[in-house]
Amino acid sequence: MGNPDWWQIALGCAREVYALGRARKIAFDFDDPLEYVTAFGRKMPEARPSMLLDHHAKRASEIDAINGMAVELGRKLGIPTPYNEALSAVIRRRESEFG
Repeated sequence: MGNPDWWQIALGCAREVYALGRARKIAFDFDDPLEYVTAFGRKMPEARPSMLLDHHAKRASEIDAINGMAVELGRKLGIPTPYNEALSAVIRRRESEFG
């Protein structure tokens, strides 16, 4: 959340996943995914997500099981997921350099 550009990417990913959930008839207990994600993030400003920890340790993350699955589901449902697709590609590229 501290980096405005990265935060916009995170919100774009959240917006896409929310749209996928709605298309799959998932009953969310909130109507605004951006408000929900922002409130959730504010509760833990010093959080160190597992993917960040994986990258610090030069380990492959679970990108394909999280954002990559959003891309796959989006393709199946005909719903564009450009944020999740771009983020997944960037992370996979970075991980390819871990050795």
